[in-house]
Amino acid sequence: MQTPLFDWCRSLVPAPLHGSPQEWLRAACGVAIVLLPTLLGGLWLFQAPLILHLAGPAVASAVLVFAASSSPFAQPWAIIGGNLIAALIGVVLSLSGLDGLSAALLAACLAFVALLWLRCPHPPACALAVVIAGGGPQIGEPGYDLLYPVAFNALLLVAVALLYNNLTGHAYPKSRLPRQNSHHTRDPLPSERLSFTHEDVDRALREFGEYVDVTRDDLQRLIKQTEKHALRRSMGEVRAADIMSRDLYWSTPNAFIEQALETLQAHRLRSLPVVQEGSRQLLGIVTLVDLLKHFRPAPVGTRSPRLGYLRGTKLRAIMSAPVFAVQADAHMVDLVFLLSDRGLHCLPVVDAEQRLVGMITQTDLIAALYSHWLKQLPD
Repeated sequence: MQTPLFDWCRSLVPAPLHGSPQEWLRAACGVAIVLLPTLLGGLWLFQAPLILHLAGPAVASAVLVFAASSSPFAQPWAIIGGNLIAALIGVVLSLSGLDGLSAALLAACLAFVALLWLRCPHPPACALAVVIAGGGPQIGEPGYDLLYPVAFNALLLVAVALLYNNLTGHAYPKSRLPRQNSHHTRDPLPSERLSFTHEDVDRALREFGEYVDVTRDDLQRLIKQTEKHALRRSMGEVRAADIMSRDLYWSTPNAFIEQALETLQAHRLRSLPVVQEGSRQLLGIVTLVDLLKHFRPAPVGTRSPRLGYLRGTKLRAIMSAPVFAVQADAHMVDLVFLLSDRGLHCLPVVDAEQRLVGMITQTDLIAALYSHWLKQLPD
């Protein structure tokens, strides 16, 4: 039988890390990349002992920026503003005449409060304030000139982070701009209209009470991903191959737009895949909107003025390419978000060789969701 002491001891066990080994290697490479120019540039521009004393907080900042780029502690204002403000506090206290221990303790407290008040909390900056305030004459002798190497380190770190993180697939800094829907209106995305809102997340964070080391937008995305996985589990293994249309109408790049219009009108379709003749490899797609762009007015004076098509135009000149397509094993939950939030009206389904094997429309998806809903009803 478990006891409170056993439960407490078990709470001391480290929590599992969710990042992959590749992610940790990426972060370690980022730290190494920024540390080399930081040290070499600092040793060249400033005093060598001074730079080595400031290297510790700089490395800690780099670890945050590359290993936890979603953290509010790792955003550009926290890096630049936090380090400069903390360094200024450390310099003032080092010149105040206080003994090293008192100056270091006061620097830690003042830096922590100031950074929170100015909305740039950065733990390594508090360490930097302690290093400067309690470092003795060797560190405090340059006085306010200490701000130059601190600014150099912070600006270089942010510049490398902007380049490295974004090139390796990690958006930095984290944007707080609302996501626009495909129609460029202020309406929320379809998947968010019956879900929680920003205000719900803010209210939950206030009720939680403790500081959460993640931005609100990232927390919201994390919750939505959790909901998505829960929905995937509840819906079972319904794949694109189970709901797609297989008997398809398609055309080739050398077909004329008049032929494409006739096919769309005859079969009441809104889009037509364009494939390579013979191999059925998906090359593009033509929609009614694409065709409407190539109307021309009828000659003036005709008895029945109407719009006609530019004769001789082939589909290769107007088709949309490349085409967003899915594999036959794509889960229905993923299809829901693609056809709702991304504003797509249809999804071509391709095999491993990018050959067209099916099409999924919004109608197919609605029918599949309705069928699944009926199965969930109690008998």
